[in-house]
Amino acid sequence: MNKAVIYARVSSKDQEIEGYSIPAQTKALQEYAAKKGYIIAKSFTDIETAKKTGRIQFNSMFEYLKSNKNIKHILVEKTDRLLRNIFDYASLENLMNQLDIKIHLVKENAILARDSSSNEKLFFGIRALMAKNYVDNLSEEVRKGMSEKAAQGIYPSWAPYGYANSIINGKKVIIIDPETAPYVKKMFQLYATGSYSLLSLRKTMLADGMIYKNGKNFYTSKLETILNNEFYTGVFLWKGKKYTNASHTPIINNDLFQKVQKMLKNPHKNKSRKELFAYSNLITCGVCGCALTAEIKKGKYTYYRCTGYKGNCKQTYLKEEVLERFFEEQINNLYIPEAAKDIILQGLRESLSDKIEYHNNQVHQIEKQINLLQSRVDEAYRDKIDKKISEEFWQAYTTQWLKEKEELASRLLAFQQADTHYLENANLILELAQKAVSLFKKQEPAQKRRLIDILVSNCSYKDEKIDLELKPIFNEICKTAKTRNWCARQDSNLRPTD
Repeated sequence: MNKAVIYARVSSKDQEIEGYSIPAQTKALQEYAAKKGYIIAKSFTDIETAKKTGRIQFNSMFEYLKSNKNIKHILVEKTDRLLRNIFDYASLENLMNQLDIKIHLVKENAILARDSSSNEKLFFGIRALMAKNYVDNLSEEVRKGMSEKAAQGIYPSWAPYGYANSIINGKKVIIIDPETAPYVKKMFQLYATGSYSLLSLRKTMLADGMIYKNGKNFYTSKLETILNNEFYTGVFLWKGKKYTNASHTPIINNDLFQKVQKMLKNPHKNKSRKELFAYSNLITCGVCGCALTAEIKKGKYTYYRCTGYKGNCKQTYLKEEVLERFFEEQINNLYIPEAAKDIILQGLRESLSDKIEYHNNQVHQIEKQINLLQSRVDEAYRDKIDKKISEEFWQAYTTQWLKEKEELASRLLAFQQADTHYLENANLILELAQKAVSLFKKQEPAQKRRLIDILVSNCSYKDEKIDLELKPIFNEICKTAKTRNWCARQDSNLRPTD
């Protein structure tokens, strides 16, 4: 009798507690197995987001199947329960090809297997790609919320060495750390004398008792990072923009900071700005693995070079025109026949349904948590008035609950705004299918970065040769296009399950 494994997933502890997903998934999969005559060898459940690789039970399932090669079936509710990133798609494809595993998407009435047609694999991949785009958009909106905090003068991340994160009157603030701030000030004062190298400064600070975060030692590169950080003057940088209305207290004045910058200045360093260059940090050095950055030579020529963060890398420079031609050639090879375009459209429709369900569930959970916190605040206030709890107790817990409520409100806003970007990316995929090369040529640097990021999994440069790896779904399109093995698609199912 055929054996199978079950995989079920929810994306949060709240979903697990409510029981709206894991028990329902497991029950449906067990009923499916009984109907088809499969023996369930083992069940795997993850209670975490699938937007990143590295899920514990997901990986355990892979190892289990590799060790038990007589098991040939994975039963899962639907695509978005199994994966939400394009890299898991590649791993599953390898599993199907190497072990002849069949993936049963029970709710979608479909089976994906090694001998599935290109149409079927493309449809599955498009849904995986759009799922990843949605969670990426969501992350972007969360970052925008942090940018709003920055505009208010509040640094929206972890405080650098010399400061500490704190909560005052229910608001997150950054305060001076009385234990570490004196070391920061001394570093600037000593280095400004011109009598210290970074190495000798490190030895002096260690002898003076300086210990870095979490009790760790530190290298000269860390000292250089601190000495380059304008945060200590009462300003901060966030996403490339300087905010001079910072709410934190300066440790040093601007005159001392500028003096140190002159000591640190290296005329050969030319840091690129991401917004000006289309491909900086998108390509890795094939020699040392560092990212390639860009700089302008003679006021008009753009060259890409290894950042050399791991040492003095001897990799040759790369002209931007060469990169442009290379990417145009690669995109030109992305031939998408009419039959494939129809599948892409259907995949986008199906992924929209997945997104709507996921979005509505998440919004419901957040709204429920916000209402719960508000109820706690209201009840605590009544208890304070009735003198059932002390003023100190009320202040402590209400502050925490209001902070949590504020964070949830930010997340809710991010979900609401992510829809717009999701549809923009879907439209970009459609345009890509219709006119990839012309679309690429007319874009500004930022849009070119976005397009390459959607298409490319890895890109490296070594010995005047560029190596590019497309994301699995687009690689599948290229391979299949060469054979022209497209067939018309009848409906949204991959393969009927009877």
